Amino acid sequence: MTIPFIPKKLFKLSTLPVTFLFLPCLICPAVAQTYQIQDFSDDYDAVIKTVNDEDSEANSVINIIDIKTKKVLISQPADINIDYELDNGEEHQLGKNISANIVSIPYGEHSVLIYKDFNFDGQKDLALKDGRNGCYGGPSYQVYLKKGAKFAHSEAFTELAQGYCGFFGVDEDSQTLSTMTKSGAAWHQFSEYKVIDNKPVAVHIIEEEYNARGLVSITEKTKVNGKMLVGNYEMLPPNDGSNEDEVSPYVYRFDLENGKKMVLDSTDGEQLFYVFANKRGRVELFYDGRFDYDVSTQTLSFINKPVRYQINQKGIAVKLSNKTTLLKSQPKSEHGSLDNLAQFKNVRAR
Repeated sequence: MTIPFIPKKLFKLSTLPVTFLFLPCLICPAVAQTYQIQDFSDDYDAVIKTVNDEDSEANSVINIIDIKTKKVLISQPADINIDYELDNGEEHQLGKNISANIVSIPYGEHSVLIYKDFNFDGQKDLALKDGRNGCYGGPSYQVYLKKGAKFAHSEAFTELAQGYCGFFGVDEDSQTLSTMTKSGAAWHQFSEYKVIDNKPVAVHIIEEEYNARGLVSITEKTKVNGKMLVGNYEMLPPNDGSNEDEVSPYVYRFDLENGKKMVLDSTDGEQLFYVFANKRGRVELFYDGRFDYDVSTQTLSFINKPVRYQINQKGIAVKLSNKTTLLKSQPKSEHGSLDNLAQFKNVRAR
């Protein structure tokens, strides 16, 4: 080893001890890291490699590797929170491995890799997380269908894994797929698909939206003989205060012995309305015209020609011509009160 020459003058000026500082390189490229995804298959391995590319939205790449040939079958760019995935792996007692095949729809935990038969052909397919392009920043995926010894990217299945709330549901018994999406608390869409010609085809879609009178407007689309039939109706809100420990959101309500439901309510505090719904909460009659209220018997009545209805704690008396039918209320199903119905402008008290 050659010792460098040090001038005497410079050596004499060096009266203080010399300290060598090793500073991190601020301009050096970041070292790529590799993380193992837990065992999910006897045939394939999966790793995540970090990348440092300022021009790319991806911070990593998911590689699917054939265990026998060591060949990379899929190399999928992804934007993944590695720290979160590692912490989650430790919670599942996976050590330093990252979890696979965990799907909690719609807003729960979703693994970076899902290995399942999506098109019901008897072969397991792959979905790899590409980022958070789902509803409200939820997870999104690219989907690859097993085709022979390889996996082929599917645009049609990938569409079901982008923009919805969580990954799509897979029901092996009925061989159907399902998605859910929403906009705020007032609008939801639930869709069901069948796999036709190796593509998901919507066969049933329900869109629900809360309307101005406190009910849920439903648009239901059903595919029949290749055509989508459309129906519109209203439903009672899912939380109708029917449980004993809940406070009723309505002015007054009860269930009938036949399972149907009666509701009196007001959305503005001024006008009363009546709703009669079936067991599932589908509205069969809505009335918001003139009511008569007998204070002494606490009986509310109205006429929806040619039928007269009378409501009290016993149930609903339905009068048509010379015939009267009493629809009895179920014991302990009553919520709210008939005491203050005279406060509403369209109720005439006597």
